Amino acid sequence: MSGPDQPAALSGKVLLELSGVSKSFGRQKVIDEASLSLRGGRVMALVGPSGVGKSTLLEIMAGLTRPDSGRVSINTPPSLLFQDNSLIPWLSALANLTYILPGSMPPGQAGNLALYWLAKFGLDPEKFPQAMSGGMRRRLALARTLAAGRALVILDEPFAFLDSRWHELIIALVAQMAHNGALVVLAGHSVPHSLSAIASGRLDVAEVASQPIRLRWP
Repeated sequence: MSGPDQPAALSGKVLLELSGVSKSFGRQKVIDEASLSLRGGRVMALVGPSGVGKSTLLEIMAGLTRPDSGRVSINTPPSLLFQDNSLIPWLSALANLTYILPGSMPPGQAGNLALYWLAKFGLDPEKFPQAMSGGMRRRLALARTLAAGRALVILDEPFAFLDSRWHELIIALVAQMAHNGALVVLAGHSVPHSLSAIASGRLDVAEVASQPIRLRWP
């Protein structure tokens, strides 16, 4: 993978901090003074039911949603997998990937990197999102997120719409990224058993079971 940061150089360093972060929508408080400090070389799994506010918390972590109060420190550029995929419908799978790669990367290198990730996720480079199944679109969104090669990777429901074959690939990639020094934050309803096994020494699990989320970590 290639990107603006070398994850190995950031292993053990604080890459993401939230201090007293709160967020409301109208009268509904979704996040209440959440505080956390996360370092490279770790996997943080946020586990909770749908609708509790996990996506909002991830968007705050990625710098896409501003909290009502509190401080957010993002110390390296993030790469975010959105729950709704957020693909560019008028671009092919190949163009969707090359679009997010650094502009400083030579076109041939960018194309080869994009093809590598498309092959890893079993995708046709020339296919457009509207011609794909839900699972294929999810794999394309994952490929695009990971191809950026960022040291901070935020994954919202990465296993949605995918069968066990792809679950195991994602788990292996997440574990490898953490081993290489990246910080991976993912949200879901549960933690796959194989992720607990393969990344046990690097995995942290935080329960966010009710609203508002009151997360304190560590």
